[in-house]
Amino acid sequence: MATECEMKYLNPDLDAVREALRRLGGEPRGMVFEENLVLDDAVRTLKKRGMLLRLRRTGTETLLTVKLPAARDAACKVCSEHETRLSDLNETLAAMEALGYVPVFIYEKLRETWRFMDCTVCLDQLPFGECVEIEGEEKALRACATALGLDGVVSSKETYHALNQAWRRARNLPEDENFVFVEPERSRLQALAAANSGHSS
Repeated sequence: MATECEMKYLNPDLDAVREALRRLGGEPRGMVFEENLVLDDAVRTLKKRGMLLRLRRTGTETLLTVKLPAARDAACKVCSEHETRLSDLNETLAAMEALGYVPVFIYEKLRETWRFMDCTVCLDQLPFGECVEIEGEEKALRACATALGLDGVVSSKETYHALNQAWRRARNLPEDENFVFVEPERSRLQALAAANSGHSS
């Protein structure tokens, strides 16, 4: 089980952050297009308990993740998680459904990952906007954000699910927990990820 401390920085200049990472010696870890299935039972028991059960598929890898409730009143989002690689997404999904856990919403993102100042820095593109997510020890996380010029950017401990819902409410859009790309943008981002899977763009 891993414990993660993370903070999201909303609508940053991704090009500027990427250039800062390059200039300061950040280590590129590649780019992936993610397809995420969030599972729960019919009455959303896991959501009510502050837990997350997720199946994530990238180009060649499938992960099962269980996130436990986030710590309250922490300066950054702190939660524990269990994560393991899977050999067969469909069989795992069938097993989850047999236990009463079915997909309740789907979301996608393009994620470019870097390692910098003992932190993992993710440059994320989502259907509702762009974001930098930093994971690491709280002191290192804050120093990393400062080095990347993110101190003036709005930060959040919220999940992407919550941020998507807030974005839709602000625009008077119908409620929808799903956030996925539409064509041709989806195909463009998938091709970009495939071309940069082993290195940063």
